[in-house]
Amino acid sequence: MNAIIPTYKDIFMTTVLISIFTAVLMSHTGAEAKTLVTGEYASSSGNNIILNLHILNPAPANLIVEQHLSPQNSVVSTSPKAKKKSAGKIKWLFRNTVNGSFSISIQLRSALQGKIKAVIRYRDPVSGDFIESNISP
Repeated sequence: MNAIIPTYKDIFMTTVLISIFTAVLMSHTGAEAKTLVTGEYASSSGNNIILNLHILNPAPANLIVEQHLSPQNSVVSTSPKAKKKSAGKIKWLFRNTVNGSFSISIQLRSALQGKIKAVIRYRDPVSGDFIESNISP
């Protein structure tokens, strides 16, 4: 039986090829994270603001939603009930979220003044990354 003995060059080339293959494979497994929570405004004028949110699988454990609006706006009610309200900001904390869609409604005393935006925050359950995104009308 004739044994094939690899040379140092063979070993070096094999090591280089394995390193390149590993680097390419690793770069593809760390692909861009999928956006798990999206949203859009169904109504952003008059005295009723409606924000529709959509949660995909795997749903984040918790979701923070902040609605920013001009401080001169007077909030009459929110549905669901907000966790915290201050001049210019309303905040909700949703725990144990599941995939699906739901709406947040804000009733103002008078027609909306100024611009609005929502900020959503959550931790990606797969990667552990903290995700923050803005929603504008």
